[in-house]
Amino acid sequence: MKKLSVEEAQNLEPVDHGRTSKVIATVSTLVVGEGLIITREDWPSKNPPYQAIDRLAKKTGRTFKRGKNPNGQGWAVKRLS
Repeated sequence: MKKLSVEEAQNLEPVDHGRTSKVIATVSTLVVGEGLIITREDWPSKNPPYQAIDRLAKKTGRTFKRGKNPNGQGWAVKRLS
């Protein structure tokens, strides 16, 4: 067990049980204009993360542009609003 300082705990984003993964927790912290590259190692599922991102957008009212990574490996997500 490790006790965290206030500074360390401030940057910690716990992953909830259920439908939240580490990737979706990171997407939920994006600020308008920020982007994220999701690799196969981050998202090992056979299906792309689109459904989870769309569920987050509907739940929070935020909009995201998502699609395949331009280099062909993984996916890219950008927060629009």
